[in-house]
Amino acid sequence: MALSSSVLAGDFLTTEAGTANASKTIREAAVEGSNEVRIEEYLEKNIEQLKLKLSTIEATDARLAFLLDQKEKLADWSIQQRAQFYHLLAIEQEANAQLDNAYASYNDAIAILETEPVSDMLVTSYIERSYIIYLQTNSQATYCPDREHALTLARQLSSPDILVKALTQSAFCYADVDRFEEGLSRLDEALILARKHQFTANRQAMIYNSTGAIYRSNGLHKYAFEYFREAYNLWRSVNDYQDMFNMLHNMVGESIKVSDWETAEINVAALFTLAEQHPDFNDFLFFAYSNAGRTQFFQQNFDQAIEHLEAALLIKDTTKETYFIDLIYGYLSLSYMQQNDAEKAFEMASLFINSNSYQSSPIFLKSSVLALEKFAVQDYQQSFNLLLNSLGNERKTYASMMDKDVIYSSLEHSAKVSEYEVQILENQLSINLLKLKSETDKQQISKLSLLVTALIIAVLLVIMAFLVQSRRFFKRRSQTDYMTGIANRRYTMEKGGKIFAAAQKRNETLAVIIFDIDKFKAINDTYGHGIGDLAIKATASKARNWFKKRDLLGRIGGEEFLLILPNTNLDQAVDIAERLRLSIEQHQFQFNDIKLQFTISLGVSVKLDDTESLAQLIKCADTALYKAKNNGRNQVFSA
Repeated sequence: MALSSSVLAGDFLTTEAGTANASKTIREAAVEGSNEVRIEEYLEKNIEQLKLKLSTIEATDARLAFLLDQKEKLADWSIQQRAQFYHLLAIEQEANAQLDNAYASYNDAIAILETEPVSDMLVTSYIERSYIIYLQTNSQATYCPDREHALTLARQLSSPDILVKALTQSAFCYADVDRFEEGLSRLDEALILARKHQFTANRQAMIYNSTGAIYRSNGLHKYAFEYFREAYNLWRSVNDYQDMFNMLHNMVGESIKVSDWETAEINVAALFTLAEQHPDFNDFLFFAYSNAGRTQFFQQNFDQAIEHLEAALLIKDTTKETYFIDLIYGYLSLSYMQQNDAEKAFEMASLFINSNSYQSSPIFLKSSVLALEKFAVQDYQQSFNLLLNSLGNERKTYASMMDKDVIYSSLEHSAKVSEYEVQILENQLSINLLKLKSETDKQQISKLSLLVTALIIAVLLVIMAFLVQSRRFFKRRSQTDYMTGIANRRYTMEKGGKIFAAAQKRNETLAVIIFDIDKFKAINDTYGHGIGDLAIKATASKARNWFKKRDLLGRIGGEEFLLILPNTNLDQAVDIAERLRLSIEQHQFQFNDIKLQFTISLGVSVKLDDTESLAQLIKCADTALYKAKNNGRNQVFSA
């Protein structure tokens, strides 16, 4: 299962164009032309016949045996034909878990092709060889040089397809924080090319997958999840079950990182469903059990974690990716220890520490299992120190994630602080005025003193008026979205909760509409974030036309809006949503010198007798919104 790459080896084998006379027999060619023409037609017919024969053989070991039998016939084949043969051979060797042999076959293809001018197949050979190295080592230091060289060669060609492939694969090598911008830059270039040349969903999905991987490596797990989900939806649109499975695996990992157990469980269930529906993918079930065990482990359900992880180990021979097998040993060692089964815990710890994957495993897992091994040999001091280091590393990791969250919430936080400070100043002013009045009652002062007192009071009143106005300003700012001028998320939820409570009390109808801009990331990627911000503002401005004074419109996310409609039934709400959708779809927006058209998708729900909260109502609308998205976007769905 390709968790960081897609197998690309077959691309050129399946698209290599034949000559006009490829279907003719050698005898017909002999009558019509020279020996050179006859030889070329013979060679092409050989490779095409070989592919046709392979397609009739079901067993992978039989296909490999057939290819090896043909190897002695390569001497008279052309360079391109021989290179194609080694590609075919490498694919079958990989399918039979012969990774060293597959690596050697790609080496043979590269050695042949490097004697000729740079070609698409040479670039693909380097990319495919890097993928085999990834399967063997999972180490960027060893598989990334091939991808860098592939990109250098791809820039010498005039093939957008091969350049996008090289850009996307090399971006995986720039996931760490020091080179984060370079990785995103390559993906931006790939996305521009993909859109310009109208690439297939598969090609675009790989770009989203790479972007998610870079965000994941930098701790931005919520955003990584969204990119993986976008890639999943693209691959689902073309029934690419292998890559759909890979994205579900990634989404489980990101859900675990942010402790979203409900989402993790949903994606684990989807993994098992795909494994059941497509038993021809041998390692689907292994990874389904592996992810189920990992999810239970991090929820500290260790008995269930052991059950799933042991089930994965029973079928470990179905996967070539030994890295994930070795990780299971690590998780099992800690799970067994939690269940007081020290003997099995030490056994699994030894297997993990002595595996080839130990050094490239997650830091917390390495530290925890190593501490367990030290405990097994009664080196308690070292075991304790390792556990402390593991806790320290986890603290730094989560501190970093919290820092990122603070960046995104700082504006709203500042507004809240400002509101509290104004309130404190008002209280202090009231106290000072009371003290002043008390002193005035106790003492008989001169007219001059009274005048001074009056002046002081006047000044204080001016200050108080200023503070009251400031308080109103800060309160309004704390309730208003800084970009669009409509209600922000916090105020929308607070005010919406009051509207819901009033509707419940009076037994009145209440509807909500949640909507967002379709393919908003594409707008940002194509025109820049400045135009994206203008699109958000324009959407909010259009939406203002469709609600009354008693209604509430708020921005609750990046490009996501919520409209709360008291005394509105489902038909009325759907009508409002449809009119809003049409007004956006039919309008051509002018942003600076850019003309832009875009659409929105909307989800509608209404309060029912058993609706208990505004959150439940919004969740129903959000479900309807996702249906609209999955059904093609630019639609209104109601829950």
